[in-house]
Amino acid sequence: MITNGEQEIEKVLAIMPNGKTGAPCGACRELMVQLMPDKYRNIEIMLDYETKKVVTLGELTPEWWI
Repeated sequence: MITNGEQEIEKVLAIMPNGKTGAPCGACRELMVQLMPDKYRNIEIMLDYETKKVVTLGELTPEWWI
């Protein structure tokens, strides 16, 4: 993404070691905040594919250090 000149993220799907979806790690969350400091709260994250549970990064990480 970055090497292609892109820096805006709309949706994230993180695959866990067990093959299911889950929340991105802290380093990934930090990168998303650094790429989009004013808009990161709107990034949609699919926490559970089977139940179609989606949250925003702002809901998942409401208090950020930035």
